[in-house]
Amino acid sequence: MKFLKVDLTRKRGTIALLATALVISSFFIGGYVATGNWNPWGNRHYYQVLNANFQECYTPVGGTPQCQSVHNVMFNTGAIYVEKLVTSNNEGFCAVSASCSFHFIAMSGSTAAPAAGQLSSGVNTGTSSGDCGNAGGTGGQAGTELASNGFTAASGTVTDITGATNPQSSTVVNIFTDITAATTVAQSCLVNEVVHNDANRVNLAAATFSAITLQIGDTIQITWSISWTWT
Repeated sequence: MKFLKVDLTRKRGTIALLATALVISSFFIGGYVATGNWNPWGNRHYYQVLNANFQECYTPVGGTPQCQSVHNVMFNTGAIYVEKLVTSNNEGFCAVSASCSFHFIAMSGSTAAPAAGQLSSGVNTGTSSGDCGNAGGTGGQAGTELASNGFTAASGTVTDITGATNPQSSTVVNIFTDITAATTVAQSCLVNEVVHNDANRVNLAAATFSAITLQIGDTIQITWSISWTWT
């Protein structure tokens, strides 16, 4: 009877060991399926790629739209601002609200191409600026943001991402109308507030395009698309 009891105990121990191994294996396999990493504590990349894309459509009075989609730059400064909002809500500028978020579009006549490493926040200085066309300050783009004649920075209409298709895009759209005099535009920026030359201004992305001189009544529709990718 003792032999039978020992044998039964061994069988139960073996079954328990196999069950434990199965649970552990499932844990690692499940982790790999979810994260693509054999480390079960690895992170799933829900937020992997943030990108911005630009298009403008100029329409002369009585004419048809003439559109350009051009390469744009996302500034490191703006990307860091977004990262801090996500990770710590300690972005160092204004608190996120209807008056402080990236749904404002600014314009400039500057033809100087922006560079990702140019500091794109705060008041105008020799090295940094949140103004459109002036990233990097006087030592960078050295441009001027338009602030009159219908081209003052304005809130765009936002369309949020929907569904589960990947990647997804949200859009910010605004139509500027020339109201008093011919004005040349050559750059657009996605910024976090209306006020320019301000300590809280952050310029997320900018695009230079073939310069357009709008006459009174002409319009230009600016569309910024922010794409989000996760895996």
